[in-house]
Amino acid sequence: MDKLPFAIGILSWKGYDSLENSLFSYKKNGLSNMTDQKFICLPEYSDEGIKIAEKYDYKPILVNQNLGILGGFKLLAENMPKGPILLLENDLELIENKKETYSQLLKSINLLNEYSLIQVRLRSRKNPGEPFVGLKKYKSYWSDNIISKTKRFFRPIKAHRLIGTSTYYHKEPDKIHPDIVKKIDNSFYLVTSTILNWANLAILVDRDVYLEKIIKKAEEIKSTKNINGFKNIEIELNNSWWRNNKFKILITPGLFKHNRLSHRGY
Repeated sequence: MDKLPFAIGILSWKGYDSLENSLFSYKKNGLSNMTDQKFICLPEYSDEGIKIAEKYDYKPILVNQNLGILGGFKLLAENMPKGPILLLENDLELIENKKETYSQLLKSINLLNEYSLIQVRLRSRKNPGEPFVGLKKYKSYWSDNIISKTKRFFRPIKAHRLIGTSTYYHKEPDKIHPDIVKKIDNSFYLVTSTILNWANLAILVDRDVYLEKIIKKAEEIKSTKNINGFKNIEIELNNSWWRNNKFKILITPGLFKHNRLSHRGY
């Protein structure tokens, strides 16, 4: 297989057992051989983190202090080449084989450019791992029972904003929400940011668009909510700016399962 035109970037604040598990899966299933551009950002790094990065042939980006999720991903992206970049946290295990991984990534890279996508989601639809808060919210509003129907009646705007997550619940979400969820090809679905929030987990983005639109906007927004005192992008972009821009988002069949081991990391 030829190399693909993208780079891999992993953010790992501690959580080295999860990082090792993820990197092993990337090697086993061929991901790490699909590009020569591979980076791991290691805030508050230790020798263990450096050794793991070098063991799997990823370039370590070393930072003495914790930067949080926004700061960590910003630094990571700034040190990566222009073009498509795959951004991962340290606890995202690759659960598909080499052929499927290559196929989904190739199609994702092509569609990223063709549709001017703000992000491609590569978290597995059939086995996404836990936690998955958005999926629980979707079920609470869109299940076929009286409680869900009541919620939709009294909170229609909230219910509408959750429709994008139907892609992780229904096998054919375009048939459940035909005017809102568009099937592109072979279980690839197109939605807009009107009905799906920004996500940090396992995403393919254009590096410059990510830095100039997403990171810049998240930095500008003032919020009282945070993670360990830091901004995390998802919280900041859960707003009208994100929804009103109607950014295009691609949901793929997915490759990665959220699998956090004993150390939490992010």
